[in-house]
Amino acid sequence: MRTKHLILAGLVVLSQILQSCLKGEDVYKEKEPTYTELDLNIGGECSLTEKPMSRADASKEIFGINVAMLIQNPNGSVTQKPYAYGIFDNIKAGNLKLNVLDGYQYRISCTMIKEGKDSLLTKDGTLYPLTLSKGNDPKLGTITNKFITAERPDGTQEYLFDLENSKIGTKGQSNYTRPFIQRYHGIIDKLTVAPDQTNTLEVYRRYFGVQFKQNGLQADCKLEIQIDGAPTVWLTPDKKESPELMVSMRTLTTLVETGKILTDNARVKVTVHRTGKEAEDILNYAINFKRNYMHTIVISDIDHFGTGSNVSIHVEETELENSAQEDLPWQGGN
Repeated sequence: MRTKHLILAGLVVLSQILQSCLKGEDVYKEKEPTYTELDLNIGGECSLTEKPMSRADASKEIFGINVAMLIQNPNGSVTQKPYAYGIFDNIKAGNLKLNVLDGYQYRISCTMIKEGKDSLLTKDGTLYPLTLSKGNDPKLGTITNKFITAERPDGTQEYLFDLENSKIGTKGQSNYTRPFIQRYHGIIDKLTVAPDQTNTLEVYRRYFGVQFKQNGLQADCKLEIQIDGAPTVWLTPDKKESPELMVSMRTLTTLVETGKILTDNARVKVTVHRTGKEAEDILNYAINFKRNYMHTIVISDIDHFGTGSNVSIHVEETELENSAQEDLPWQGGN
């Protein structure tokens, strides 16, 4: 009896296959791809009180976001395939949504530039915050306030190529790896998107503050101060201190952990220029600059340099969190 039932079941399946073939259906065709909506939220140190929607200068903040599909290779390695990107100056609810292909994990990266509309490049009156291609003459992106598919109809890919590069297209500072900008950055390394799931991208400050002061500079001298990779700062007998400057860190992707202070080790070189004499380096000093701290650097005893007395340098550190200094205007020039 059992054998008879198995034979009958087999005949039913065979009959269904034959009927499908007669109707022209491909019973082996691949399933249509399905998608799930990615709903993204920006959190971390870019809190609601700092987001453009609640700030008087809302339109000046620039966000760049990359979404990459993670593809598992046969050898076990993972390849990142550009999936979508967006440039935003408004991150209100609904703007940060994107349909992603099911069956994959995704890597999401975000950079935010405070005062971005003052500091980033413009061309023909249009703001071009981030580059969409590589090379000496890259294609420049514009603000769209929506995600755009990376794959273009001609088979090429558009992506925010400099999103994790310490060099970024800033007015007068494009060649610096530590420009004077307030830059935030955050990453979700591996995200599995699920329906009705809000995904928070934690974005953190990636800069430190610095102010230089001098004591003892003679009337015929001026100081040239250079943090490695940053624009030059000048002090004169009449200008005893620099503005408080925010310096973008060279590494943007290091994990920010509670109770652990990230540092950016950089050399500070001080050169004295005397009227009628050759410039002379008087200091070359390595400092571990702390993320989210203001560093006040006082250079003293300059008038005794060369007389057996050393130039002295003193560094004071103050945490920047909740400081009004975070809202300093653009200081990088034109």
